[in-house]
Amino acid sequence: MELASRDALRRTKPDAAAFAKTFPRDGSDAVYFYTRDVPPTEARDLQARMFHPGSGGLSEDPATGSATVAAAALLADLASERDGELKLRIGQGVDMGRPSLLLTRVRKANGAVVSAHVGGHCVQMMEGSFRLAGEG
Repeated sequence: MELASRDALRRTKPDAAAFAKTFPRDGSDAVYFYTRDVPPTEARDLQARMFHPGSGGLSEDPATGSATVAAAALLADLASERDGELKLRIGQGVDMGRPSLLLTRVRKANGAVVSAHVGGHCVQMMEGSFRLAGEG
C-alpha cells in the first residue's frame, strides 16, 4: 500500500485488532506499506514497513525480500514504459531501529514484467541444524 508521505509511514503502528478484522484476505496475511517520499539526502528510492502475525503477536519485519520484490514488480508493471529495467533501492526496518537496504531490479519486455530480482547484504543472526525423522 503506497502512503503519501514519509511521516505517514513513520506513524504506522501494528494494530492487532484492526489486523484481525482485515486479514487474512485473498490468501494474504501481512501488510506492506511504502512511500516514495524519501529525502534526496538518503540513498534510497522508497522507504517501506511490513507487519505480519508472528509467534509473539503482530510484529514488524526489518527486511522483507518477497514483499519488496513484489512491490518493485508492481511499480514496473504500472510504469508506462513497455521495455526496460527498473532499479530501486528500498529502505526497511529504519523505524524499528534495524535499518536494511534492499536492492531490486525488474525487467520489462513488450509491456510485461519478465523478471524481478531482490538482493542486498546481510549479517548472520543465527545458525542451526536438525535431523529429519527416518534419516541416518
